[in-house]
Amino acid sequence: MNLTKRLSVTALSATLAACANQPIDNSPANPTSVLKANVAINGLYVPDFGGKQTVYTRSDKRRIDNKIEFDSFIMRWANSDESNIFRVDKKLFWLIDHDQESYQECPVSGCANLSWLEQLNKDSADDEQDDSEDYESYEDLGCSVQLSSNDFDVKATGNKRVISGFNSNEYTVKWKTEFADKDGKKDTNLLQFVFWTTDPTAQMNSAWKVNRAFQEAYTKDAENDLLMQLLGKEGYMAIAAFSGDVKKTDEKQYNGFIKALNKIEGYPLSIKLEWFQKSEACLAQRSPQKSESMGLSSGLEGAAMGAMSNFLEQQKDKIVAEWKKDALVRYIYEVTYVSEDMVKDSAFNVPYGYKLSNRQ
Repeated sequence: MNLTKRLSVTALSATLAACANQPIDNSPANPTSVLKANVAINGLYVPDFGGKQTVYTRSDKRRIDNKIEFDSFIMRWANSDESNIFRVDKKLFWLIDHDQESYQECPVSGCANLSWLEQLNKDSADDEQDDSEDYESYEDLGCSVQLSSNDFDVKATGNKRVISGFNSNEYTVKWKTEFADKDGKKDTNLLQFVFWTTDPTAQMNSAWKVNRAFQEAYTKDAENDLLMQLLGKEGYMAIAAFSGDVKKTDEKQYNGFIKALNKIEGYPLSIKLEWFQKSEACLAQRSPQKSESMGLSSGLEGAAMGAMSNFLEQQKDKIVAEWKKDALVRYIYEVTYVSEDMVKDSAFNVPYGYKLSNRQ
């Protein structure tokens, strides 16, 4: 037997052995609401990254697959391939790391983990050699401010566009707040949304119905969900309707800015959020700008953390001078597929062979 044949036989044997260790998936397939979307996040306060999301929903369970990739080479360590599985029927949540083939098990409201950006701020604060400025509240600064203006506006622009093969209409939302200190200097925050919506198809209406059944079941057992704690069930469901996850059916209960959002009609195919900020209040109390050179002594991840902290500091003067030219954070979510598909029950379980890394 020549070398090529021996290599072919070895490769075939290895493949067969790997397949033999994988159990056959005999779980039944059942109707499931399936949504696919592209996500992009960028801005002055975050490194550019994007990804794809797939959401599988039934009345008592949901799985969200997120695959994220950063544009910058130095941030590639933060790329992720994860799934969030909410099992309302079991009152459990599984956070699955496909790269590590591991998972965490937590209450259905989610795991108490820090996001990568929160971890970045925490690590920077804990580093004795890092004297960069942390985000500070008015209480932290010891500065008293008052809300001087609070303006909210929703408009149907009349603009039209084809997105994912659907005719869509544009709506814009602007929310501007100003906080003034004792000297009359103001901090200005501007949140801008752009919605592109379409007349819902039968598949979209079906997805709304299934998603509402899930959200109703979820809110009964997710008392520790952050949005639930902040807004209550009615507010939580209003935000779910605002984001397009469920159909608006509780308009009479809405008030304030949520009521104004009822001007937006249809199924949202694309949502863009931009946050602009100009900070001119409490300047005397704010920490002076400092920076530090980037080192590799703590490895690529540590270097990336340091680079991000310095990057945020270096952007502050630019943000104050040109605050409307670029957003601090820009988030774009665009739906590419909505349908009811037959999906195997195993999609809502931890994959075979994955190891438990944490339980809360």
